[in-house]
Amino acid sequence: MEDKNYEDEISLKELIMALVKNWKLITIFVVVAAVLALGYVFIIADEVYESSIDGMISIPETTTTRYGSYTFPSANKMDYLNVILSDSVIQKTIQELELDSTVVGFRNSIKITADEKLNRFSFSLSGPTPEETQNRINILTKHYVDEIVTMYKESALSYFIRENHVQSKQLEEILLNQEAKLKALEEEFKNVSPVITLQKLVTSNPVYAAELSRSRGIRIEDLTDEMMLEEVVNENYLIFEGTIIELRKAIQDTKLEIEKNSRHSIELRSEQSAVQNYILNGDDSKLTPDMLNVMESKIQLAAHPSYPESPIAPRKALTLAIAMVLGGMLGVFVAFFKEYWKNN
Repeated sequence: MEDKNYEDEISLKELIMALVKNWKLITIFVVVAAVLALGYVFIIADEVYESSIDGMISIPETTTTRYGSYTFPSANKMDYLNVILSDSVIQKTIQELELDSTVVGFRNSIKITADEKLNRFSFSLSGPTPEETQNRINILTKHYVDEIVTMYKESALSYFIRENHVQSKQLEEILLNQEAKLKALEEEFKNVSPVITLQKLVTSNPVYAAELSRSRGIRIEDLTDEMMLEEVVNENYLIFEGTIIELRKAIQDTKLEIEKNSRHSIELRSEQSAVQNYILNGDDSKLTPDMLNVMESKIQLAAHPSYPESPIAPRKALTLAIAMVLGGMLGVFVAFFKEYWKNN
């Protein structure tokens, strides 16, 4: 056991002596690595800045419009935030900024941060200079807002056009049924008399019986078997008349609803055509800005993005420290290998 410990002590001593004897070699590796790292961070590597803009997002299940209630397709806020990474938004941004960049390359410079519990989020974007980075995120978010407003406006238009078409068909069917029912009632009503003539005993009306007995000079009891005719209002006539009036009003209401649907259909299809023209040609002159803007106030961005004071890359101190550590490790390995080669 003592021999083994002695051998271990000798081996450790030899290792330490190998490092001491080759300290200059190790130092050279550390210095070379440091020089290479400094050359990279100060000469080769480009500085990268990052600007961010904060926002709030609140997407309800439904929203009310003059055309009815619109149900949003998703409750996941990331489905709406990820629109900023779409090819359309990035291509428009690259085109306006006249960048020599691919869609994939520019997309990799964008970062989305969202709070799972709160409605807060932020968009971050990296660029070559503070001014250029801030300008890029301004242009990017402008196209993002335009894209998401247009996207869900087009979705709402398509939804209400379909709903309007279905409702119009239903109203036309209802009107046909109402008109057929009214025609049948009016034909039947022609045969209904407004009054009914009834035969009644004179004595059933004491006042009339007294007047009649006095005028004839006889007793009321003598009129016991005498009959008289009396006209009374036909209740069925009143019921028919009321039903017809109500049905005519219902028909008028249905026609007004059909006319409203027709107007809405023209408005919706006209706006849909304007939106499609805007998507294809960028012409927004025929758009009605406030019409079916279902995303209004649902996504709110800060007025201005942050101004990056200092670059996020390259990290000079960290890069230098890592290079020196790696250089030292490589120097130690070479020193051990050199001593091993010499002794064997």
